[in-house]
Amino acid sequence: MAIKGLSIPVFGNYNYDESTGNVSYTNGFRNPKACSYELSIESAEDNPLYADNQIAENDVGRFNTGTLSLETSDFTQETSQYVLNAKVIKRTYGPGLTTKVMVFDDDQKSLPKGFGIVETHQINNIDRYKAVILKKVTFMIPSDAAATKGKTIEWQTHKIEATIARSDEVTEEENHPWKDEAWFDTEAQALEYLIYMLGVATNLTVTSTAGTTSGNTEITVHPGKLDGSQYYYKTGEDVELPGGNVLISSLPDVQTWDGEAEITAASGQEIMIIEALNGVVVRQGKATVISNTTA
Repeated sequence: MAIKGLSIPVFGNYNYDESTGNVSYTNGFRNPKACSYELSIESAEDNPLYADNQIAENDVGRFNTGTLSLETSDFTQETSQYVLNAKVIKRTYGPGLTTKVMVFDDDQKSLPKGFGIVETHQINNIDRYKAVILKKVTFMIPSDAAATKGKTIEWQTHKIEATIARSDEVTEEENHPWKDEAWFDTEAQALEYLIYMLGVATNLTVTSTAGTTSGNTEITVHPGKLDGSQYYYKTGEDVELPGGNVLISSLPDVQTWDGEAEITAASGQEIMIIEALNGVVVRQGKATVISNTTA
């Protein structure tokens, strides 16, 4: 058996419920391509009890903490904002000129995340895929470095580190876990597992066309509705997708939709369609409204 590949870093916001002892992950996020990762683990030393000139009992050293070193092809502004909890502001820098600026200041404080990645292994000439999840990591502000372009391109990647901690979760099945691993036959299956566990909401393709009645829009959604799920919608000038594993009851101003009826909305607004299963967001998407404007 040998490791021959690495792909698809996935992150999720870490949430701990003291009343139940459960940990969940919401508003998950996929980062651009992975280059490498490394775990440096610190464990407590064994504490043996000697009797009759030999070890009679041994308190085996347990996981204490660790460091994740992650190297990716790049870190976008969106990814940096997500993992480092930096603020993004809209800045005007000239007549009619604006841009988004990510600001690192006294308010910046990285928050715990769940982190997942897929390893590709070859076992007896067959590829297998290991989905690895670190239960609770906190990313540190990375060092910046870049070099000018020379006669030939020297590829420059992005490295960031995170502190690994034990999860707060205590249930019948898990007691302060810090990592889990699951094996799959395909990369798609491994990614599906990470997406579900870390609360990444699968995207819906939402299309808006003019409805049959003035002021209405007709909405189509792809892929089709899951068995037992419920659609919700919200319109506005700039609606923000909530992410996965979020309780639909926590989202303000969303309205139920049967998936067929026309929706009253103004052209140029955004419309967000959310699909929830058992009251939890699983898929989402949005589009710019095209409404019937006939008098």
